[in-house]
Amino acid sequence: MPKGFLRTCCALITIFTAPCLAWNVNAQNKPVKQCFADESAYNYASLPSYQEWLSKTEAANAALLDSKYRQQYDKIIGEKNAALVKQIADKGFLFDEQLYPYLQSILTQVLEQNDLDKSRFHFFVDRTSKANAYSFEDGTIVCDLGLFTILQNESQVAMVFCHELGHVMLGHVNQSIARQLEKLNSPEFLAKLKHIKHQEYNTKNQLEDLMMGQVFDKTRHTRAQENAADSLGMLLFSHTKYSGVNVARVFDILDSSDYKLRFYPIKQFFKAEQFSEDDEWFKPAKKMSFGGSTPAIPVDSLKTHPDCAQRKMVMQAYFNAHPKAGADFLIGNAAQFEKMKQVARFDEAAYARQRKDLGYCLYLLIQYDVLYPDNACVKTEIFNTLAEICKHQKAHDISTVVNNPYATEDDEDEYAKLLQVLDNQTLKSLTGIAATYYNNHKNLINASNEAINNLNK
Repeated sequence: MPKGFLRTCCALITIFTAPCLAWNVNAQNKPVKQCFADESAYNYASLPSYQEWLSKTEAANAALLDSKYRQQYDKIIGEKNAALVKQIADKGFLFDEQLYPYLQSILTQVLEQNDLDKSRFHFFVDRTSKANAYSFEDGTIVCDLGLFTILQNESQVAMVFCHELGHVMLGHVNQSIARQLEKLNSPEFLAKLKHIKHQEYNTKNQLEDLMMGQVFDKTRHTRAQENAADSLGMLLFSHTKYSGVNVARVFDILDSSDYKLRFYPIKQFFKAEQFSEDDEWFKPAKKMSFGGSTPAIPVDSLKTHPDCAQRKMVMQAYFNAHPKAGADFLIGNAAQFEKMKQVARFDEAAYARQRKDLGYCLYLLIQYDVLYPDNACVKTEIFNTLAEICKHQKAHDISTVVNNPYATEDDEDEYAKLLQVLDNQTLKSLTGIAATYYNNHKNLINASNEAINNLNK
C-alpha cells in the first residue's frame, strides 16, 4: 500500500478524532499577561555614545597600521561597526532590567578586581541560542544567551569573560586583521585574483570561493591566540574573588553544546498531551533536511581552538598548581542564577518568534515545558505558537516560518523530529493539536484574542 495513502488515512483519523474548539468565553476577555519582554528590553540607551566610541577606536587603531593598509582597515571595521549597530536596531541584543545588569555586574567585578579601566569596555547580551561568547577590537564583550543557559555558576561566567578580555587586551582581532590585509595585498593572492578575473567561465564562483576563505579566516582566532587568551584569562581570573574549583568544567559543558538541548523528547511530549499521532512522523531518514540546503560555514567559538579536552587539562593543571579560593556566587546566589537562566531561555524563544522561526520557537518552548511544568507563560506561548503555525498553514506559507534551512544526520536530533512532525501535518490536524493542547491546559493558558481567532477561522 502506498506510504502517502497511509499518511492521508492517519491525517483523516486525526481530523475526526480531534476535540472540538470548546473555548472558555472568559479566556477571551481576561487581560493577557506579557510572557516575553517588552520592546524596551531591546533598546540600547547608550547607543549615541557607543557609536562615538566605535569611531574613536577605529581611528586610533588605524593610525597604528602601515599607511597602505589604513583605507582597507577602515572599510573592514566600518562594515563591522555598521553590522553591530544594525543588530542593535534589529533587537538582536538584550538590554532588560534583569539578566543584562546581572551579567554586566559579573564583568564589572572582573574589571574592578584587575584594576582595568571600565570605560574601555562595553558589554552586550546576544539573543542567539549559540553556545558562544566573543569580543571585538574596540573592547566590546558579548555573551550569547545560549552559552549562559548551559553554564552553572557565576565563576564560570567570569572565566568566560576573562578569556574574552584576554583577546581584547592582547589585541588579537587587530593582529588577525593586519595579517589578513597582508595576505590580501600579497603578490600570491593578487596573482590568483588576476588569473580568475581573466577566465571566461565560472569566474563568479571562483572569486566567491577565494574570498570566502579569506573572510572566514579573518573572523577566527588562531590556535596560538586562543591559548594566549586562556593563559591571560586565568591570570585575570586569579585576581577575582571567584573560586577556581569548578571553572575548568566550562570545557566539558562546551564540548557537549553541539547537541541541542534535549530535556523533553518530542514523541514523549505528543504522548503526554494525548495528541493523535502517526509513528511514521517520528522515523528519521538517514539524513533529515528541511528548508533547502544548509551552507557549511565554519563556526568560530570558544570551543574550536584547540579542542576542549586539551584546554580543560591546561586550565585544571593551572588551578591545581595555583589553588584559587573564593565563591561561585558573588552578585547573586544559585537560586537567582537559575532565575536568570529562565529569563534567558524565555528570551531565546522570543527571539526565535521575532525572527519568524516558529518551528524553533516551538521546539524551545516544548523543552522548557518539562523544566517549568506549571508555568503559565510557557503553556500560553506554546499555544500561541501552535495557533500562529496554523494561521500560516492556512495561508499556504508555513515553510516561511517553520522549515528554515536545517540539516542533520543525527537520528536523535529532537529539533529535526519536530520539524518532521510539522512537515507531515494538514491544517485540520494542526488545528486539532492546538485545540487539544488548549483543552489540556486552559486553566493556565492566557490566550490572546488573536490566537483564538487564528484557530476559530
